[in-house]
Amino acid sequence: MAEELAEDYSSYFQASNLQSEISPISTRVDEMLLRLEEFENLLEMAKQDTSIATLHNIPKIVSLKPQFDSLCERLDGLEKFVAMVSKNLDVVERQVQVAEEELDIPDKTINVLLKSLSIFGKPKQVEKHSNRDANGVYNSPAIFKTEEYFGPRSKQVGEGSENVKE
Repeated sequence: MAEELAEDYSSYFQASNLQSEISPISTRVDEMLLRLEEFENLLEMAKQDTSIATLHNIPKIVSLKPQFDSLCERLDGLEKFVAMVSKNLDVVERQVQVAEEELDIPDKTINVLLKSLSIFGKPKQVEKHSNRDANGVYNSPAIFKTEEYFGPRSKQVGEGSENVKE
């Protein structure tokens, strides 16, 4: 009986073309192994990139933080300075306008021409402003001082040279 069973199995394996049935499966397994190897290589490269970032780049970025903070402080100071200059400029422009009115310096716009023509009716009485106080003394506006915003700073003269105060 064992011999008959062995012969039956032998004839079955010979009759069926196992090579044609196993070949596509074997090819698929090889392709999957290749893709798995590629994925493993990509994963290893990602680990190396991460380690480079954590070991080298992040400490460099952290070491630049004080310089960045200093730059932010300087920018904030510059913004305050620009705002102060703008306020001072507005005050001075208003005073120049009042001074021009006091000195009767004509405005160079079309409005002056229209006001001077009598066909448009009587000119409106405009409230006169003055740059003088009650005693008739001119008081200049308080203007910023650059020393309040820009202190002495050091300037690099050349390579290897010492810092020189401006």
